[in-house]
Amino acid sequence: MSGLTRTRCRHWMRGMRKLKSGSPSRWAVVNLRLTEPGCQPSIDDMMESLPSPDDLIRLVEETTSEADSLQQLTEAVILSGRIADLGGGLVAHFVERARSSGATWEEIGECTGVSKQAAQKRFALKGRQDRGGFFLTRLAEEAREVVRRAVTHARESGSAHVGTEHLVLGLLEDPESVACRAITALGGTVDEIRSAAQSETDRDDAVDRRGGHIPFSADSKKVLELALRETIRSGDRRIGTGHILLGLLRDEKSPGARVLLESGIGRKAVEAWVEEL
Repeated sequence: MSGLTRTRCRHWMRGMRKLKSGSPSRWAVVNLRLTEPGCQPSIDDMMESLPSPDDLIRLVEETTSEADSLQQLTEAVILSGRIADLGGGLVAHFVERARSSGATWEEIGECTGVSKQAAQKRFALKGRQDRGGFFLTRLAEEAREVVRRAVTHARESGSAHVGTEHLVLGLLEDPESVACRAITALGGTVDEIRSAAQSETDRDDAVDRRGGHIPFSADSKKVLELALRETIRSGDRRIGTGHILLGLLRDEKSPGARVLLESGIGRKAVEAWVEEL
């Protein structure tokens, strides 16, 4: 059974706004110290419209009705990551708005319940540039470097998003990584693949993003989700470069996957090579 599709995710997002819990739940609990007293009733009303844990359990069960328990667990992990990303994005949006209005990091820290230093480390531009959501927290260090290099490639090319082609470029920079060794072992030529990936980047709607945060494209986020699935399936604790390579190849319509497939690098062959390690 495949994972949640983008269509199902959109349906879930719409359902998030519609689901009503039958009774007050822990989702409605708000720290009074972090909100103005006059805002508390409206916040509680809003929280009551969020899905309960039982709602989310039913969602996973309905979308994986033919899957075994481990596949359902994998989907639950993916869904929990998406929820975490929603919460993080919500807070980050209003932190940026507060900063634009002249709020200090000390004030922001007080509102978010952390120190000035912790707030600045979490939300400052320097921190945001490496932040790609829940899935990046599961990366092994070598895979984290791949993502950082992908962000650098996107910035240097003036791209509006970190795309799958940038992930391919990031993979190719470390010849000792599992992904790069797999590519060369299966007959791929690093220079040719790099050139093809750069050509995909050149066809992007280039804009000047050199001084700001560059978001991940929908395809790149999907690849990271697929890489996490590969990690769980193989029994590993962290996402490695081999998992990212397999994630790229599972999304065959993305620019990065096309580059790899046209170079003769197929998913089944990579899976077989990695299993022999």
